[in-house]
Amino acid sequence: MTNLDGAPLRAFLIRGLAGGRPFCFSGGLDRLAGKLHAQGVKASVHEQGSFLRPYGGVGAIAQAARDAAAKGARPVLIGHSMGADAALKVAVDLAAAQIAVPLLVCFDPTSFRVLFGPPPVPENVTRALCFYQKVSPLGRGVLKAAPGFKGALIQRQVPAIHSAVDDDPALHVQVLAEVKALQTTPV
Repeated sequence: MTNLDGAPLRAFLIRGLAGGRPFCFSGGLDRLAGKLHAQGVKASVHEQGSFLRPYGGVGAIAQAARDAAAKGARPVLIGHSMGADAALKVAVDLAAAQIAVPLLVCFDPTSFRVLFGPPPVPENVTRALCFYQKVSPLGRGVLKAAPGFKGALIQRQVPAIHSAVDDDPALHVQVLAEVKALQTTPV
């Protein structure tokens, strides 16, 4: 497993199904990316796919994460709704490439296990945070660990509605603190 403790971080934030224009769903990820930039972390926001091709962007995001790791960066994966599911799919891809993921953050992943939904957290993830809600009918998903997972899996129910959980200032503070702790990890 490629583990680059102390190497720079590279954050990939992934919007949900109605992310981007014209809906601007998962807009909190854009604001979180700006906060990560201010903290010295290169961050980019991606679409998980489209209405016609759910998760269609996963391959390109995974390739970008593999490229970043090849250049010595540690990938951090953050997603909202179906973007959280996509972040887990990227983590699975990185596991197959033997690339460690020090932090994975899911803002209210989906719970539709038949058509959609996140795969189990793979063994290459060191720390997985899941902020889920039970207020609105969308999202409501919790994570499951894959066989061999030995990292930390932290799940917390939050009072936000699905469309706003990714923009919760208190959750942003927690994510930024997690990233800050990774930035100070000794080599």
